[in-house]
Amino acid sequence: MVKNTLEDYKAAVKLKYEIEKVGTHSSFLLNPSRAKLRKLCGELFKNNASVDDLKSFSAFFQFDFILNCSNKLKDQTDKFRPIETFFKGETDLTDIEAVNIAAILVDFNPRPYLKFSRQEAFKKENIPSTSIENTDTVDFFGAAKIVKNNGSSDDQSIQPSSLKNKELRIFQKRLLIPGLIVVTMLSGFGYVFLPKKECMQWQKDHFEAVDCETKAVGIVNFYSTMPLNKNMLNFRKIEICDTTTFFKHNKPILWYCKTGDHLDFFNGPGFNPENEKPLKPITQYMIDKYIK
Repeated sequence: MVKNTLEDYKAAVKLKYEIEKVGTHSSFLLNPSRAKLRKLCGELFKNNASVDDLKSFSAFFQFDFILNCSNKLKDQTDKFRPIETFFKGETDLTDIEAVNIAAILVDFNPRPYLKFSRQEAFKKENIPSTSIENTDTVDFFGAAKIVKNNGSSDDQSIQPSSLKNKELRIFQKRLLIPGLIVVTMLSGFGYVFLPKKECMQWQKDHFEAVDCETKAVGIVNFYSTMPLNKNMLNFRKIEICDTTTFFKHNKPILWYCKTGDHLDFFNGPGFNPENEKPLKPITQYMIDKYIK
């Protein structure tokens, strides 16, 4: 079972916004501004706030929510700018905590991202399966007889014009069943004898695909296995040096997790697999304070 990614989370929140902008809080969301989003945030937390939402609030604003903190929240109006432009489709969000606040504003569940990421992959589209209605018989190679209400049939199959084509179709049908048997046997052989790497496990500085029955033994396998997400196989812990590039086109390309006075760096957003703390995009302030 493939788990959700941060991109899935953002896509789901954006879809919920498209619904909610014409809903109960349309006066705040239909034409969002920083001030409107800040007012909506205050109202939502004043009326009803879960433990997870309160944690998301503290992580994003760096202070706890209390009923008389409206003036303090008003000073944080500019922090809603990335969420405003995200809702308008002008920019993307890279800060997980900002996405969590956006999810609260549109009442998207499950939230926060950590809870969402542990569920089965979010399906952005439901693709309906096609079928042939009122079909009596369907030829494997495309011919069909449609049965009408009066019981008569309208043969819509394409009749070959030559005996050679007829013989070819008969030959193809005769090969169909043996071919399916061979494919089934090969699939069964692969399932039984080949290793089934449908999970992944953190290995020092990266994820590796492993058998889901891998035991957590020794230092290498210290971390538990989780369902395979191929997008996460490129996720890496980065050792920085004098030539490390932190920004590209003025946007961060590294994310960090702070433990005490130490920073661990990664090449993508998400969570630190070693302690499950959320990663934050690198800033020049953190570089100046902890690296230089």
